[in-house]
Amino acid sequence: MSFKAYLQLLMIWCLFQLALPAQAQVQAVGLMPGMAILEVDGKRVTIKKGQSRAGVKLVSANSREAVIIINGKEEVLELGASVVGEYAKATSTVVRLPRDGSGHYFATARINGRSIKMMVDTGATHIALSSDMAKKLGINYKQGIKGRSSTAGGIVNSYKLKLDHIQIGGIKRYNVLAGVIEGAFPDIPLLGMSFLNQVKIHEEQGMLILTDLN
Repeated sequence: MSFKAYLQLLMIWCLFQLALPAQAQVQAVGLMPGMAILEVDGKRVTIKKGQSRAGVKLVSANSREAVIIINGKEEVLELGASVVGEYAKATSTVVRLPRDGSGHYFATARINGRSIKMMVDTGATHIALSSDMAKKLGINYKQGIKGRSSTAGGIVNSYKLKLDHIQIGGIKRYNVLAGVIEGAFPDIPLLGMSFLNQVKIHEEQGMLILTDLN
């Protein structure tokens, strides 16, 4: 190859690299009905419903979560959580869950399109829901495998089944094993290892970091 041809190839390669869009990290730092305060690559922006700023469009927002569109992809962003918009190549999605005063971590999850508050429980083999909550979510739990569970109120019926999908922040999983217990227990659904085993988790300065490597 001649030196001139080499220079031409080098120039084309450089132009291609410059044309690749950068990755954008978006974090929710403030949420309210119809408005969100986001950090986009470290720059704080305030966006109202329907507006687009810094490459992010706000679809909806309430005090718990915001639905945004980044790079043509819809993401659910809860307070303190962040997502990475992937442009040139696949990147990991990160969700940050703050620890509350009792030392527990809580996450806002979406099951069957509905938002619920869940407590992270690494001691639970799988996601655990009460039948009261399952009914609210429209889950036909009685089609699951019937068993028996011990609760504070005694031995009750329980059912094992797979949830069609569950989403926390930008992390979404399908066919996740869950247990439904007849009655009102647990009063707060448990986010167990059937979901947590599918992501990387670690603690950092009072935050539980969930990283989706898919």
